[in-house]
Amino acid sequence: MKFAREGISECSSLQCSYSTQCTTKNETCCAYILKHFLVFLDGFFRRHNLTYVIIYGTLLGAVRDHTIIPWTHDIDVGYFNSTYLHSNEIRSELYENGYHLFEALGMSRLCVRKNNSIKNWLTTQIVHRKPPTVMGDLSAYIDLYTAAKCATNPISNISVYTILANNNFLTPISFERMAEIDGQTFPTVDNVHEHLVYNYGNRYMTEIR
Repeated sequence: MKFAREGISECSSLQCSYSTQCTTKNETCCAYILKHFLVFLDGFFRRHNLTYVIIYGTLLGAVRDHTIIPWTHDIDVGYFNSTYLHSNEIRSELYENGYHLFEALGMSRLCVRKNNSIKNWLTTQIVHRKPPTVMGDLSAYIDLYTAAKCATNPISNISVYTILANNNFLTPISFERMAEIDGQTFPTVDNVHEHLVYNYGNRYMTEIR
């Protein structure tokens, strides 16, 4: 399957705004695209019994403002079944739904594929722009961080994981903790405060990042 081997050049060029005034309800904003991206991924993972958690900047926006950060380029997700996610079956279904799963800079990522017919984003697609060649060319995408189980808490019986990019930080995940984005809840790590302090510092609720 050719699309399974294509890299970033298979992604669509999207034009959207990172203005601090942007919201997930404004179709010209990248946050609007990212919110729909996350909602799709949540439903897709649930249909395939794939577990995931929102982490890093996506969790920061959920905790701080209950929405997507207006100036972010991506959704941050930790996932737990790399083999199945990268199977031809999953790649094919993602492609048919207008998305492209690819590898870049040592990790998996998901973008809107070119020549798609997703109605929500047709107005943001730049048909005549050259295909993207580096991650900086993409306006909106999902970063998929692999999570590896390393232990189980003998008292709570909750599994403890390390997540790519934070291999020295232990993260308990029971899949019962939820974070709210625009009135919809998404699974996240159990140690939300510690996770955000570790990645963004003690002033994560007030500092602009």
